[in-house]
Amino acid sequence: MKISIVLLGLLSLTITPLTAQKSVLAIPPNSTLELDYVNYPIYQLQLKNKGSKKLEVQVRQKATGTYVSGFGLSPFGKVVVTVKDTNHIMFTNNDDRLARLTISITEMEITEKQREFSNPVWFVLVNSSTETIPLFIPNVMNPNLSPNSKSRVALEIGQKLFFRHKGKRYVLLIVDQNMKSGAEVEVSQLLQDRKMALGLQ
Repeated sequence: MKISIVLLGLLSLTITPLTAQKSVLAIPPNSTLELDYVNYPIYQLQLKNKGSKKLEVQVRQKATGTYVSGFGLSPFGKVVVTVKDTNHIMFTNNDDRLARLTISITEMEITEKQREFSNPVWFVLVNSSTETIPLFIPNVMNPNLSPNSKSRVALEIGQKLFFRHKGKRYVLLIVDQNMKSGAEVEVSQLLQDRKMALGLQ
């Protein structure tokens, strides 16, 4: 079952307002919900899974349905996602129980580069470790890679991916023209290699 909700700002009968910028979204069992904030050229969503089951999150183009990015939002996990007006965000609840998600929205200023997004590279972030790996992808999203998981992303050439160590951010990966679409990037191993190269313990 798929449900579509188009929001003018933060107005919707299916959303429970908490504050002017925060809402609670209820996702029915075994269903996918599409969410679209049509008044914002670009916006940032802070998401918090309020349940004990993982939710699937995807950003797709409105016109074509083309996949832009996606990840699994772990139980009680938090993540930040940036969405343009040409895209919408989708949440899938594969559980037999109602899922709830806290959403805080912040409108952002869109740049011409962000609006074009004309040459993305598609690849897969793989976390084969038993620990959650938080990443920071400026102006795109801040995903927490769940243990033993894969997350597909589409990023522009030159986009930097960061990790945090003892309160500081370090570059994990820079997307370049040598990266092939569909390639799998083993993040847990790459993270170990980068920490070793930077002398981080």
